[in-house]
Amino acid sequence: MNRLKSLGCLLATFATILSGTTMAAHHDDLQPVATPGQVIVTYRGECPSEAIDEAITLIKETIAYERKNSPILYSSSPGVWSDGRIGAVDLHESQEAMEKAFAWQVADAKWSSMYEEIASRCGITIEDFEVDSLVAR
Repeated sequence: MNRLKSLGCLLATFATILSGTTMAAHHDDLQPVATPGQVIVTYRGECPSEAIDEAITLIKETIAYERKNSPILYSSSPGVWSDGRIGAVDLHESQEAMEKAFAWQVADAKWSSMYEEIASRCGITIEDFEVDSLVAR
């Protein structure tokens, strides 16, 4: 019986060591969210809980429109912040690329109306969105 217990402990220890090695290798594959010079932009806006799902759907439609129509490439992901606000996170290749994307957004009537619809669905205006940026270093 003691030999069986010892073997069980040995197998459990071996499994723990292997899982730690596997986890360590998994972390080696993780890359930074942004590389130096890239810009992360966050959008955050109040939205009543009953309007969140519809607002997220509108954000996804706006992102799809951006991907198809923006002359400046950038990525965007929608979501709900831990405080219940809705929004998105964008990744731009540089400060200059972000400024060009913002200029396109302002000049594109359809994009602007989609952004206004998101805000309207939440009972706010586009000016109520917090927009912050972080330049990766």
